[in-house]
Amino acid sequence: MPKLMRLLAILSAIMLLSSSLVSAAAPQSAKGSYLVGLKPGASAQALAGAGVEVASEWPSVNAVQIRASAAAAAALAKNPNVAYVEEDAERKAMGLYNDGTYTWGLQAVHAPEAWALGATGATMKVCILDTGIDYNHPEFYKNGTSIIKGSANFVSDGHPTAADGNGHGTHVAGTIAGQLNASGSYIGVAPNVELYIGRVLGDDGSGSTSGIMNGAQWCADQGANIISMSLGGGLKSRTEDNFYTTLYNGGVLVIAAAGNDGNNRISYPAGYANVVSVAAVDSNLSWATFSQYNSDVELAGPGVGTLSSVPLGTGVQGITEEDGTAYATNPLEFSGTGSITAPLVECGLADSTSSCTGAPASGAWIAMIDRGVIAFSEKVTNVMAQGASAAIIANNDTAAPDDAGSFTLGAAGNWIPTVGVSYNSGMAIRSGGLGTGYVSVGSWDYAYFQGTSMATPHVSAVAALAWSANPALTNVDMRSVLAATAMDLGAAGRDVYYGYGLVQADAAVTQALATTPGSGGGGGGGGGKGNPNK
Repeated sequence: MPKLMRLLAILSAIMLLSSSLVSAAAPQSAKGSYLVGLKPGASAQALAGAGVEVASEWPSVNAVQIRASAAAAAALAKNPNVAYVEEDAERKAMGLYNDGTYTWGLQAVHAPEAWALGATGATMKVCILDTGIDYNHPEFYKNGTSIIKGSANFVSDGHPTAADGNGHGTHVAGTIAGQLNASGSYIGVAPNVELYIGRVLGDDGSGSTSGIMNGAQWCADQGANIISMSLGGGLKSRTEDNFYTTLYNGGVLVIAAAGNDGNNRISYPAGYANVVSVAAVDSNLSWATFSQYNSDVELAGPGVGTLSSVPLGTGVQGITEEDGTAYATNPLEFSGTGSITAPLVECGLADSTSSCTGAPASGAWIAMIDRGVIAFSEKVTNVMAQGASAAIIANNDTAAPDDAGSFTLGAAGNWIPTVGVSYNSGMAIRSGGLGTGYVSVGSWDYAYFQGTSMATPHVSAVAALAWSANPALTNVDMRSVLAATAMDLGAAGRDVYYGYGLVQADAAVTQALATTPGSGGGGGGGGGKGNPNK
């Protein structure tokens, strides 16, 4: 299951769909989904006609979703009651599934310092629109009671509930509100929020604009203060833009992922003026190279090597030890599973079937390998041919000497348990001569992901912490508080990579306490697309 889940979730490529109404939606004879803006005074009944089915209505923005053939939709555009017809664009989750070595996000946003100030997110309603949630995961139980206050499914694929068949939504939810995990440390930034879950993306990590809007409307109807959306796509929608403006004017703070294409394109809904666009940084507080950069980026959050919950048993955990000393570990994708205790044997680059010196003539042993020259799959194939029972690959990245890397064996196969460790760990393991090693790869209820999907819930949760300190503040106040207290990174002031900078929970809490409700938060925002905060 973990391998399939990761294969289903290579989600960084955002589809740039055709702008042609007829060609983008469906063949002439098939029914596609469209968003239709109605002229003032017109009603959905004005669309009645052969081949047109009204699926959803949003009276607040005078728009509807229809299902119709391309020919019927094109004809509808000429209806005197219709202002426009546009595609119901695809939206995708903005997470990249990987394993990593960092558990640093809480510290980077100063969540523990905010907790010390008494801010834990209490009374705040945070609604997550994603692939759903694992209702049974212990991260979402407090004193035996679920912290999930409400959930609903908005994907027409037979799911009776918002149960997560992908993993992305469970990971996002854990980042926001996870409780005590097995190691006794929080993984959630705002553990006392009231959590609401809307399943708007299917098990393949994709969904429609209309489905997401229906989910967002449900969130607002539940009284959500914050809607967190780790998703997006490349096609702008007038209906969607108007819809999120209405939500914002109604007091909801909407936060969305900037996108993972590593270019300057704008992703939506993050790109709308009344949605906060979130970029990602790594553990060095540097721009994550997959994170989209543009003038809409407003804030940044931790988005590389983010540890959080996944559906039970679908994560992969690795352990590496030498003579009882443990080292941060990243299992290779497609690694075999199992636990091996055996002598470590030097295999260098493992670039031949005679590379391992001093391998015992019989019994188990663990190959110690350096990264470089040939593919990881070739290295492991070579040491397996020499009889290795497990393998440790030391990263060669001296620029990030504590990074265990995110490596792959390329495809499923009959692989031995194989893990990666950092350059520094590799040096430490070898420093006193190779001793007895321990390598374990097995299922886990947690995983390390990366993406602007992971940065977004960090920002959403920091907003919840600060807002819980002064619940009388408006969403406009809170947006300005986050901007004013962010750690400025990159070029001085707002820039395209980090926006105003990395959110800081303790500073935001302090600023929130000092802010008069309705004052706009005391500065930080400025300019852009007719919104005083963007």
